[in-house]
Amino acid sequence: MSEFKTPVKSRKPLEANEKITIPPSPFLNRLGYGTGVSVMQLVRSPRAGQIRSPWALKMLNKRVKPNRVYTDRLQAEAELLQRMSHPNIVGFRAFSKSKILYLGMEACDLSLGDMIEKKVEDDCEPFSQKQILKVALDIGKALDYLHTKMQILHGDMKSYNILVNGDFVTCKLCDFGVTLPLDENGVFDKENAGNALYFGTEAWSAPEVINGGTITNKTDIWSFGLTLWEMMALMPPHSAIDESGASLDDESFDESMDYFNDKYGTRPDIPANISPETYSSALTIFFCCTETNPSSRPSAQHLVEVVEHFTSNLT
Repeated sequence: MSEFKTPVKSRKPLEANEKITIPPSPFLNRLGYGTGVSVMQLVRSPRAGQIRSPWALKMLNKRVKPNRVYTDRLQAEAELLQRMSHPNIVGFRAFSKSKILYLGMEACDLSLGDMIEKKVEDDCEPFSQKQILKVALDIGKALDYLHTKMQILHGDMKSYNILVNGDFVTCKLCDFGVTLPLDENGVFDKENAGNALYFGTEAWSAPEVINGGTITNKTDIWSFGLTLWEMMALMPPHSAIDESGASLDDESFDESMDYFNDKYGTRPDIPANISPETYSSALTIFFCCTETNPSSRPSAQHLVEVVEHFTSNLT
């Protein structure tokens, strides 16, 4: 595999970006949301007859009072995005904390999580193996760039943090608000992390997160494996009570949630409607990514090489 060379771009300081007018939130289309923030679409006015691409704006949720924690986190994410340049990582556009705090980013069509929800609503079949391999290839490249060139752990891999353009033309990784530094060996660099700790989302968290082990770049790989599982199961990992399909909405569900907590950090079963023959390549990747021992999981670079091999053999 040829080495990916990071393009070098001239960057303006964060406070010297294009000044924009943000209309009241009722006139903005919400693309997503997270802890304390909303992601809105901004359609920019044309300039001298030119059509300008829309932006995605990450802004404080109206119910959240501006505070140093959210401001610092958003600025740190903006500074990180500004330093990165990769075709499978969402692009930086602007940052402002003057009157309205926002991070402007490249806008994409839909998150993979939204696409999964839509399939469930429309009672559709799981994603095809070809689509799963496309996600694995594009996001594998993004993770390789993060882990090796930037020495950063994403820290919250899941379907809602993957953006898709068109019919899986390009997939991009987004949401870098809880990243952690890695040392030259791919291990969580506590000395340079300050007070930062692994955040993540429990249902996607690796065994070493749940059980208190060493955090490494392989921690992202586990969560990514469960993200590919989402594309087959059309549900979040560990959200079904048993293989019969009983779910969180089932009347017999124990409100204590103990059943689900015990499942976190384990490999989910293959969904009942997934044929091992039809999805052989996707399942191979899923099993490799979700090995309990982190050293048995592939690096992002190795993952890309395996996916490229599988993709070349698709008929």
